[in-house]
Amino acid sequence: MSETHVTEETHGAERSSVRQWVTLRNSSMDVRAGVGTSVTFAHDLRSCVGKPHCCALVHEGDADELVSRLRVDLLAEGFEVRLIEMPAGGCELARAGALDALFAKAGITADDLVVAAGGEKTLSVASFACASWCGGVSLAEVPLDLVSALTAGTTPLALDVPGAPSLVVQEGSARFSLVDVDLLGFDPVRERARLGFAHMVATAMDDSDKAFGRLWDSAPDLVAGDFSALVTQLLDTVKSRGKVVSSTSLATRQSAAYGQDFARALAGLVGPEVPASATLGDALRFSARLAVGMEQFSVDDMLCQDELLERLGVGTTAAVVDPEVLVRALKAERFRRSRRFMLPLPRAIGRVRLAIVADDLIAEHARAWCAARPVPPEGPAQNNLEREE
Repeated sequence: MSETHVTEETHGAERSSVRQWVTLRNSSMDVRAGVGTSVTFAHDLRSCVGKPHCCALVHEGDADELVSRLRVDLLAEGFEVRLIEMPAGGCELARAGALDALFAKAGITADDLVVAAGGEKTLSVASFACASWCGGVSLAEVPLDLVSALTAGTTPLALDVPGAPSLVVQEGSARFSLVDVDLLGFDPVRERARLGFAHMVATAMDDSDKAFGRLWDSAPDLVAGDFSALVTQLLDTVKSRGKVVSSTSLATRQSAAYGQDFARALAGLVGPEVPASATLGDALRFSARLAVGMEQFSVDDMLCQDELLERLGVGTTAAVVDPEVLVRALKAERFRRSRRFMLPLPRAIGRVRLAIVADDLIAEHARAWCAARPVPPEGPAQNNLEREE
């Protein structure tokens, strides 16, 4: 079980930090979040790891100001800092290998510390590399957007190999997550915030009706841009994700994939013009309607999820999609990972489980979903996957 500690010192009138222990499958993660707290990151790490050793500071190429400040602060705390720029690339296994090579060149050992600052892909690659380097080296993540702050520590992205994207699955391995809201560029009307909101909804649906209720109550403050509410909900969501992925029940752990297969399949059809928040939001809506059609989920609960997504500003996909193509893409996405066509569907708020879906039912819901798509102002968008004859 996770515990929340609100015992951090306040540095300045508006600067405070909240500490949250999050349970992972084989370890735990110390999350510290607040507003304006990056000035204490180096001191926090020094107090946690004890005697300073070598510290590899891994960063993206465009984070120069933050990296310079972290480097000075870490040096002042007694760390020997080795700057490492993350190798170019996406979320690929080869990129993790390239990072390992840089660890070797810098002389990083299992007794050292890696601090990685960046977005979801950078932190996911660093998580994979650190989990295996010298049998495991401590990783402190510094996320630079809301999505990475919510997901990278507990559910890092799966890595790509040639011809097989997102199939090298990893468990969260970060020991620390240091979140300064000032670094997230949080704006509730921007896409990364709305994608973060969609992840919050999916996580609450996985966890419990109490988690859903807390998110429901905080929604007005989140969309108003309240930083205090954001810190509270961010920690609550990360704690919930840790609870789900660390469960002793396989069925509970599998619920972490709620909406992911549909979102990936839809994104492959509509292309990058459609926001990822919309594809994930529609995945949650579609999954809830499937569950209602199977008489496993109540209409009232489905409408509650719909309303929460709407309250948080999570939009819908405005594109023309062929229902037969959509079903084929969804099945192909699922069969890349399993021999069985089973989808994570809600049975109640706070209880998502894998379920077998009949072909005629999913075809019926795909037709209804596609028929309800709003047409974008510039005209119908075309599928990237041509319909087979």
